[in-house]
Amino acid sequence: MNESKTEEQKTSELGATYVLKGNDSVVKYLIYHQNDSPDGEFIVFVDHEYDLDWECDKKFGLLIDASPLKESVRKILNGVALLEPIAHNWPVDLKLSAKRLLGEAIVSVLLADVKGAEAVLENARIFFKNKSKQVSRFWTLQSCLVTGGLAALVGINEAIARTQIIGYIGRTPFLLSLCFCAGCIGAVLFVVLRLGKQPNADSSAERHLHYLEGIARIVGGGIAGVLVGGMVKMGLILPVFGQSGMESLAMCAAAMLAGASERLAAGIITKVENNEPLKQENQNADN
Repeated sequence: MNESKTEEQKTSELGATYVLKGNDSVVKYLIYHQNDSPDGEFIVFVDHEYDLDWECDKKFGLLIDASPLKESVRKILNGVALLEPIAHNWPVDLKLSAKRLLGEAIVSVLLADVKGAEAVLENARIFFKNKSKQVSRFWTLQSCLVTGGLAALVGINEAIARTQIIGYIGRTPFLLSLCFCAGCIGAVLFVVLRLGKQPNADSSAERHLHYLEGIARIVGGGIAGVLVGGMVKMGLILPVFGQSGMESLAMCAAAMLAGASERLAAGIITKVENNEPLKQENQNADN
């Protein structure tokens, strides 16, 4: 029993003083190092993986365990553990700033400044909340711009090689493909115009989810563009442009508007659905 406790104490002591024993190559950014106090030694740092960590020697650890400070240390560490994963996928400079702020809360509580640690942790919560929205917007906008840019390049190349493409797939499929590209560009315009107006933006979700959401928005705008462009082609909306020989321009313009509007495509679909039963009733009445 005693031998088991001795081995456990040795393992704990070695693990808790890995950096303090001279293995400081893991330290990326030093937040605080107390090494000249009679109470013992501790260090708070950010490692090369941008993880926040702290260590203390056996003397300082026994001091914390034997004092009322232990409960406060656990409370602050729990608050830090709750916030730290949010910054996991943030840009490096912003992530380091966030980890430094959380590290200051740990330093304060280890120095017995509980009120100061709680104040720093509260400031960290506000910081994480604000920066989380900014990072979320950046990820979504980045994916939207890249997807919209690719769609624009495809549309430009199609317009340049329109003769060859029309000869290969036909005029109508070519126009619908242009409508898809125009709808994607319209969706990018919609996202840009609504920057800063998304109250639920939050980077606590994984980065790839923001990328998928951004791509889905642009592709959805392209699909709406194809739908509205097809309606123009069939003469269901804006028939005057088809009669005046401006059908291609009308299809692309309507597709871009459909991509830039959340309600245009849905409103047109609803209008068509509501008119269809009336047409059938009129035909039955004539018969």
